[in-house]
Parts: sequence; structure tokens; C-alpha cells
Amino acid sequence: MKKILSTLALVPLFLVASFAVGYGIGTLLGGGSQETIDLLKLFKAVVLCAVALVVGFLVHTVLHEAGHLLGGLLTGYRFLSFRIFNLCLQRDDSGLHWKYYDLGGTVGQCLMTPPQKTPMPYFWYNAGGVLVNLLICVLCACLLACVDLSMFGFSFCVMSLIVGAWLFFLNAIPMTVGFPNDGKTILTLYRHPEQRRIFYAMLAVVTESARGKRLSEMPSEWFVSAPLTGQSTIMDVSARNLTCCWLMDNGQFDEAREMADEFLSLGEKVVPRVFRMEVVCDRLLLELMTLRREEVIRELWSKEQQKYVQAYKTSAPMKSALLFAYELYVHKDKEAALKHLEEVKSRQNRYTQLGEVGSALELMTAMLEKEAVE
Repeated sequence: MKKILSTLALVPLFLVASFAVGYGIGTLLGGGSQETIDLLKLFKAVVLCAVALVVGFLVHTVLHEAGHLLGGLLTGYRFLSFRIFNLCLQRDDSGLHWKYYDLGGTVGQCLMTPPQKTPMPYFWYNAGGVLVNLLICVLCACLLACVDLSMFGFSFCVMSLIVGAWLFFLNAIPMTVGFPNDGKTILTLYRHPEQRRIFYAMLAVVTESARGKRLSEMPSEWFVSAPLTGQSTIMDVSARNLTCCWLMDNGQFDEAREMADEFLSLGEKVVPRVFRMEVVCDRLLLELMTLRREEVIRELWSKEQQKYVQAYKTSAPMKSALLFAYELYVHKDKEAALKHLEEVKSRQNRYTQLGEVGSALELMTAMLEKEAVE
């Protein structure tokens, strides 16, 4: 939903807005003259605006995701998970469970199981969040214009209006910042109706993996994709990435390695940076399990890539499998490798993608058995 870098970039703007609103309130409290402003009251007003800013952002974040949920439910989708920051409420066959998941570049996400309908509904599920942000902005504007608010009510409405307008345009105007935003997804699916099949497959894969199914156990037609070109959409990239992971889970390591190399040969205009980082993880794991060429491993295992893997290993078991392989084959440290295996086992019920847990555990076990034979 939100792009962390964009959030950080706009923090100074929001602080200035907090001060501006607080200064205005302080001026009113001081009798309208700058010379008579009570500095203590001004400080309290600025702090109040900063608090209102944080509260407004949280309200918009939660209700944005609730908007996706409502839009999905109204068009036949079923609830799968609702995440705010790293805390995720997820449904599986046994009920609702709290999970941990960290997705770089986002602070919230609502995932749903897609309906088996033709044509595939996509608009209201994707648009629900931005429409709720817009509705909150309209409500705050009406309150400011028509109601005599308390100081906190005034501060909250102003800050919610500022935050809501920013979030609306950030998510409604089609763009890709790490991941495609809601507007970009809607535009892509509108212009390319045939790619709604990919959108369905992506959500279906996430649903089945949450229930414990591995990619290799899912219908093969969900993993049909064409080679990427300069004209490929973000949906094409997603489909190709799913196919690469499916090949790996089926033990077709050479084919998966070739597909990963295809990704890495293309520029960021086709394959956004976050997708590229994910593909490098898969490509490095494939290299370690097969050819183990030192120069290739050295090139792929950059400092940036190491930080990326360490940052997200707690929510993605395949990254732990990568660290396992690196310790086993590069450092020749079986004891250090086993720590990654045990970590996945100890955390397996906290991961959101249980199917990925099964794949990671099987790969690590296979590498251990192969190492013992060699």
C-alpha cells in the first residue's frame, strides 16, 4: 500500500505541516498577535498536531486496507489475510491466526482469495483502498467547514486531510515504486484484459501456499508465461517470476537458472528493483545448488543483497535456505548452516506462506543428504 521511501521523503513536509497548523492554533490562543503568543501553548499545539498526524496516518492505513477488503467482499472475493506493518491476521483451513510478515516498501496489505468468475472482477478490490482515503478526506473537509471542533478535533481533521490527500494521489496515480500501486494495477488490468488470468493466478498461489501447498502441487496452468521483452507489463514480470519459482520447486534447476538469467539481463524498466532482488536470491540459491562458480557467487552476493536477505529472512523461509546453502558450500560450515535449518523449523507456524516452508525444508534436507554422500 505505502512506499516506505516515499514516506520518509515526505516526513519533513508533514513536520512542517504540523508546525504550521500548531503555529496557527498557537497564534489564535495568543490572541491573534505574534508578539503575544504563549510559547508553552504553541509547543503544546505543535505536539498535538504531530500526534494527530500519527493518528491520522494510522487511521488512513487501516481503513485503506479495510477498503480493499470491502471492495473484494462485494465482488466475490474471500478473506485471506489483513496486515498492518509486520503483524498479519491470516485465515487458513483451521481458522484465523496471527502471523509475522515483512514486505519491503509496504506498511499494509489485504490479500484475498479470488472468485472463479468470468470476466475476472478486479476494479473494486483494487480501488477500494484509495476510495476510502478520498472519502475520509471529504468527511474531514466537511467537519472543518461545518463543525466547531475542539483543538484536537481541528488538528486531527487537518492532518487527516493532508495525509489522506497524499495517500490518495500516491496510490491512485499509476506508478511503480518497488511494487505497482493500486492505480497501476487497475490500469494494467484494464488495458490488458488477458492478464487478469495472471492476477487470478497470483492470488490463487498465495492462497494455496498459505494453506500449506507447495508450488509443485498447484495446477500447472497457473504458471504459464512468455519470455520478457521491453514491452512486458508488471503482470508479465510477476507471471515469469512465479514460473521460475515453480520450476525450482519441481527440481528443474537448469531451466529455472536460465529463466533467472533472463530476468537479470533486463533493465529496471522491465524488472523493478524489488523483483530483481528477489530473482537474485533465487539465482544465487540455484548457483549454489548446481554449478557453484565462485565468480558468479561473488557477483551475486553483493553487500546490498546480503542486507536484503538478512532483513527479510524472518518472513521468507527460502531466504533462510539461501543462507543455509551459502554457509554449507561457501564457508564449508555445516554447524552454521544447521542453525538456519533449525530457525525455519522453530518458526514454521509463524510464516504466512506454509507451502514455501515445505519447499525450503526439503531443499535444505536434500543439500545435507547430498553433502553427506559427497
